[in-house]
Amino acid sequence: MHARRRSIRFNGKEVTISAAVKDGLLGGDKRHTFRVSQIKDINNTPPGFSRPGRLVFTVEGASKDVLENPASGGDRVDMNTFCYGSLESGAVRKLVAEIEKAMGRK
Repeated sequence: MHARRRSIRFNGKEVTISAAVKDGLLGGDKRHTFRVSQIKDINNTPPGFSRPGRLVFTVEGASKDVLENPASGGDRVDMNTFCYGSLESGAVRKLVAEIEKAMGRK
């Protein structure tokens, strides 16, 4: 799923969040991959009027450093956070349910 210059993927065992960054002339991507077993908590704040939704993972041992050079249209948040718009709300809810199922919560 892609939104706000970030993407998130889940393969059943690992979550990967990628962010577009300014890096020279062409730019690039920064990736953060973590196993389901490392996730301690998931906090999903739905989008509101003129503010994006935020899917925040609390990951054991992961850096909380904010991404300082996001590409134009990207968000300055850490690599444990996926920001999304209202059109992606349903897909994010399904993704959270899949991850929680893999974690053994539901």
